[in-house]
This record gives sequence, C-alpha cells and structure tokens, in this order.
Amino acid sequence: MPSATAPSPGVLIPRIQGRVWLFEDGQSVIEESVRLELGLVRDLSISAELPVFQGFLDAPRPEGGDLGLGDMDLLVELRILREDLNAIDTVRASIFAGAELPTASGGFAEPSLNPCVGAVFSSITGRHGIDFSGRFTANTGSGMAAPLFLTDLGDDFANLDAGYAYRIHPEAYGEERAAAWYLTAEINSVWTTSGAHEVMLSPGLLIEAPTYAVELGVGIPLSMDVDPAPAVEFAFLAGVRLLF
Repeated sequence: MPSATAPSPGVLIPRIQGRVWLFEDGQSVIEESVRLELGLVRDLSISAELPVFQGFLDAPRPEGGDLGLGDMDLLVELRILREDLNAIDTVRASIFAGAELPTASGGFAEPSLNPCVGAVFSSITGRHGIDFSGRFTANTGSGMAAPLFLTDLGDDFANLDAGYAYRIHPEAYGEERAAAWYLTAEINSVWTTSGAHEVMLSPGLLIEAPTYAVELGVGIPLSMDVDPAPAVEFAFLAGVRLLF
C-alpha cells in the first residue's frame, strides 16, 4: 500500500515487486511490476508503475502461460503535511492524482485511460507505524468480457487500505542506522460502484535499511463478491526497493 513518505529532490527510488495470485479452480496469475518514483522538488514527486502478467487460466481468459502488460499507473504526489517530532517519529500526509494509462496487452487488462485521485496518511511513533490510504479511480472503459480482477468489471472503484508495522529489531537506534525489521499487517480492499468488493488481510515482514528495503507477505481473503471475475483464494508477495 502507498505511504506518505516521498523522495528528496533528485532522488530516484526503483521498486521491483512480484505477486502470485491463486484463484479458484486452480487458476493463477504471476504479476511482476517495476515502479519508479522521482523527487522533483521538496514535497513533490512523480511515479510510474508498469505491471507485466503471466497467466495460467481457463479460456476465455489468457491461458497456457500467455504474457501481457497491464495499464501503467502514472501519479503526481504532493505532501501536504510533514511534522517531524524527532529523528525517528513523524506524521505525514499526501494527496495524489494521475491515471491508469492504456498500455495493456495480451488480454490482461482493458486498455483504457482511467483518471484517479487519492490521499495517504502515515505516522511513526517509537516502534509503531501506521498508514491509511484511499484512492478513487474513474473507469472509462466498458469492462472486460472475461475479467481477471475486480477492477476489470468496468465500474468506477475505490481502494481503501490500512496498515500497521511493529519494529522488532532493533529496539532502539544507535549512532549508526542499522537495518530495521518490521512485522506488518494490512487490510487491502477494493469497492466498486456496482457493489462488488474484495477485502484481503495481508501480513508480512519488512526489512528496511538506509539504501534498500525488502518486503515479503501473503494475502488472505476476508470477504469477496467479485463475480464474474474469479475469486482469489491466496496471494504471495515479494519486493525489493532501492534508494539512489
């Protein structure tokens, strides 16, 4: 899920993330995405994320290991609140706007230009961190005849997410900033204007160092009404983020 932290001007943060979605009836999709975030000026950044999919699905969806692109996310984010309480503790909030660009291919998404707006709040206090985010996307397409995900139904939709992180190591930072280990838990949800929804619990592990971060996690469905898209039964996530 997004956070209200933003790179400094001229700093580029690349992130490579992989997901495996296990659907009902033994179907699956592998998603590999590359996200680049660049600090433009203080409190203003731009990001682009492009997913690449490989699907093992039943017809009429892509089948047999077919490859294809999803829609690219292009966002501009403005941080509207930054209150640093000390060297570690902070409260931050950002707003963002952008669009899903029509880069989809291979039947893995409908190539349409879908504008979006959203906001995110982040707080770190001692060993505890919390994030809340919301995003609304206006879908300009008509929807896929055989959708893969809830967001392919053709309806406008909202992403609502909440996350918590607890630092298990170190208990306190010394003079040198060592890599920190966090246990994380998120509630990730999607709600469409037609009433369909998906709510997932996503526990995980985050290792965060001054120049890199590694994340591992799983997704467990809590509530789903996604027909005619296939229901997710389980998901895996792994990612690496670098700081230049």
